Amino acid sequence: MDSRNCLPELLLPVGTREMLEAAVNNGADAVYFGVPHWNARGRTEDFSFEDVRDMIRYARIRGVRTFLAMNVLVFERELQELPEFLEKLISLEPDAFIIQDIGLARLIRAICPNQEIHASTQMTLASAESVNAVKSIGFNRAVLARELSLKEIASIKAATDLELEVFIHGALCVSYSGQCLTSENFGGRSANRGQCAQSCRLPYRIFVDGKEYRETDAQYLFSPHDLCALPKLKELEEIGVDSLKVEGRLKSPEYVAAVSRAYRKALNGTSLEAKDMEPLEVLFSRGLTTGFLEGDNHQELVDGTFSNHHGLFLGTVVKVDRGQIIVGLDSAISDIAPSASSGSSRMFPRPGDGILFENASLGISVGSRLYAAQVTHLPHAKRGDPKLLKLEFGREFDTRQIAVGMQVYRNDSPALERELRKTFTDREQLVRLPVTMTLSGKIGEALKLSVYDTPKNAVEVEADFILEAARNSENRSKNEADKAIRELAQKELSALSSTAYQLKHLDIQVDRDAFIPGKILRTLRQAAIEKLDEKRTEWKPLNPSAETGKKFLDETRAKFKSGVSTNGAPTASGISSAGGTTHPIISVLVRNPDQIAALEGLAIDRVIMDFDWGVKYDDSLQQIRELGFKAGMATLRIHKPGESHYLKNILRLAPDFALVRNLGALSILKESGIPLTGDYSLNAANSASYDWLLSQDLSTLHPSWDLNSTQLFDLLENIDGTRLELTLHQYMPAFHSEYCAFARALTTGRRFPECGKICTKHWVEILDHKGERHFLQSDAECRNTLFVGKPQSALKLLPRLRSAGVNHFRLEMLTEDAETVRRKVLIYTQAIQGKITIEDAIREAGIQEKYGLSEGQLFNESTWQDRKK
Repeated sequence: MDSRNCLPELLLPVGTREMLEAAVNNGADAVYFGVPHWNARGRTEDFSFEDVRDMIRYARIRGVRTFLAMNVLVFERELQELPEFLEKLISLEPDAFIIQDIGLARLIRAICPNQEIHASTQMTLASAESVNAVKSIGFNRAVLARELSLKEIASIKAATDLELEVFIHGALCVSYSGQCLTSENFGGRSANRGQCAQSCRLPYRIFVDGKEYRETDAQYLFSPHDLCALPKLKELEEIGVDSLKVEGRLKSPEYVAAVSRAYRKALNGTSLEAKDMEPLEVLFSRGLTTGFLEGDNHQELVDGTFSNHHGLFLGTVVKVDRGQIIVGLDSAISDIAPSASSGSSRMFPRPGDGILFENASLGISVGSRLYAAQVTHLPHAKRGDPKLLKLEFGREFDTRQIAVGMQVYRNDSPALERELRKTFTDREQLVRLPVTMTLSGKIGEALKLSVYDTPKNAVEVEADFILEAARNSENRSKNEADKAIRELAQKELSALSSTAYQLKHLDIQVDRDAFIPGKILRTLRQAAIEKLDEKRTEWKPLNPSAETGKKFLDETRAKFKSGVSTNGAPTASGISSAGGTTHPIISVLVRNPDQIAALEGLAIDRVIMDFDWGVKYDDSLQQIRELGFKAGMATLRIHKPGESHYLKNILRLAPDFALVRNLGALSILKESGIPLTGDYSLNAANSASYDWLLSQDLSTLHPSWDLNSTQLFDLLENIDGTRLELTLHQYMPAFHSEYCAFARALTTGRRFPECGKICTKHWVEILDHKGERHFLQSDAECRNTLFVGKPQSALKLLPRLRSAGVNHFRLEMLTEDAETVRRKVLIYTQAIQGKITIEDAIREAGIQEKYGLSEGQLFNESTWQDRKK
């Protein structure tokens, strides 16, 4: 038995065919790559169906599983057109699909009930309750959120039997995956559609209480270090994590080779050396940390002084001469630096390497190719003084740009890349499966060749050739005859360099007087290997059917048209699509108890409380009811192990309804008897998603903010509009983060309570590269949300929404004072009631806003075209 079967699966990213070969030949157990035309990494190669079929076959022959990533939201019109596409895709026989969209997952299940599907990290799965919720949909595995600690992962593992996958290496996002609208809001490109522009990696300026804050070096405030879980690998194994995932479909094949090799070595129990870590930093690194695996450490997670690839830190400039620079070596490099004569260490910079010089405080970065490097000493150096490194450059490099004190990094190495490239291009270094061959035959019978790598993978082929006696057989001894046959057979049958195999053992059971032409042996070998390939690529019958997918979609639409929800209950709030009450239901979300009194006497129906850390709900709940409104409480946007106290508070207070923002909270609250409504963070983008979410006791559901107006009305054609709620006014959440930018920029605290609750003491705004300001807020679990400073208004859509049957509207406040809250709500309620025109309402609403009013993504009809097309 292969010992690797007892270990967690090592899962590598594939953006090109070369990356696949790099992963397979350096120890990957599984790989994942993008679906043709649905690749969620817009800048990677878009494979054809033929490419995918060939790549799956290549991997499966070598015992490596293949997962197709289709981890994006799917809009209604797209969903209706997918059945034939998915039938064809499933017929390519991938091991599994990685899915974000609930509707897409259900459609795949309808087309092929036995197709394995994995719940993407884009589903924001951070608790056992959320994991078990996706299990009920039919997912076989959950890819956990990257913000979980080892303790939290262990807690989830103990409470579910679903397979768990955890990220172990690569880029960390500042936002919870699936909850980020930064790229969309700042650049018009949706991360939930695989088009992230990495707006979080840009520089930002910080304003505290209205004044620019300069007492921090955190210019790149939202750009985390990269993740490296090698120090925590053993603990992840002990927890029982099923799959260990590496991020990086946009990286190079050499990067994939280096990461695969290091983690394979560690998983196999071999101690890692400095040379194993070297390429992980040199090829691509923003600095390696263990991320959230050890819990929150806001100071360590984000350096703040850079956002780009930096590479391996060498040391600090101590002296500059013409054409050469003296660097005081970092202790980690100093320990293994070679002598001037040996030059033996792989960690040591090599000629041609890229060297980066940086002064972060001044924003200076200068790079050049290295000509030569050697260890040196300054005059009068004492024993025990740090080693120094002399770097020499070509004449074209102006060393006057370099100053003492600048940090020095090695961020590129052509020589190192060449070595890594050989691991998947040099036939002598490729990983091959050992096979045993048996050549058998008697004179007068057909020659046979059997081949197997394991007993279950045994094949046999028979030559179209009857063995005859050799003409000179009487002149040869038995030993000579045996030797001749063996040498010929060994030569011809071991010629496997173009295959996935190598000959481990050859058994010859042939009459010694037989004559065997070499051509026959070559033909037998080729036929046997082809048959073994077929044996190793045999796949379970799945029988995908586009027709069953179409039937599922038709039935889903029919449920909505009937006016009855998925669980058989009438439509929301007594409002029927077939008639009855059609007056609009208006909800106002407040984030401060002081905003509640301003709503007195206004034409609204419900108030949703979404308060900060430590704010009590009891009095506010009673106040809202006394004003004649229904009182609701919003759940947090994330639910993690040990964080159910907030939900218990909802259960204790029994509000008139709850606004549910994550699958974990939905799982806990759905049988509470408290009426529930679903928020946009559940990422419902199509009728099949709506159908399932509403079946979980939600009365209404807010669509994902990834939809523009065209996609929204496509959705409304196939669902009951009375079950949809839309926010007409809000400050859009750019991202929602476990990382606390308040703590990083304004304190030295690693986590709460070391931060001193700084978020409660100051008003913080972030200035982006376009000169626009945005509001930074914290929630009851210290998580940060960056709200876009210019609020979005959907007032222009109001007449069409009413015609489509939409009756539930929401207005969200942020930090407005009571008087401003009242003015805003009055404008919108008058527009909804038809007392003022839409045009007048938009104009009046814009006057109330400090930074103006936006139409946001709802009116963005552009389609971003990626670079490769």
